[in-house]
Amino acid sequence: MSQTKSTTCYIEEYESGPGKMSARLREKVTGRKLDLGITLEGKAGFLRFLSSAGLNKLMMPDVFSKDRHEDCIVVSSDVDCDAPDEIRFIYSFV
Repeated sequence: MSQTKSTTCYIEEYESGPGKMSARLREKVTGRKLDLGITLEGKAGFLRFLSSAGLNKLMMPDVFSKDRHEDCIVVSSDVDCDAPDEIRFIYSFV
């Protein structure tokens, strides 16, 4: 049985290969990884969102900070897994 959860997140940028940068969402304060459970079709929109945020990093630095809370990303949905190192959400078309 799934439960509904809402959490604040930040964007973590990391090197995924030589000279190749990637980004993912992590929960503020705890740093747990977020798995949004998105489909292949939904992934393109999510990647556009991440790249747009990256282009505006100077205007909203808290979105990239684990500890600062003035700006953040809020994810709210049913949860499939709530583990110490990861939160896995159930993707829906709400």
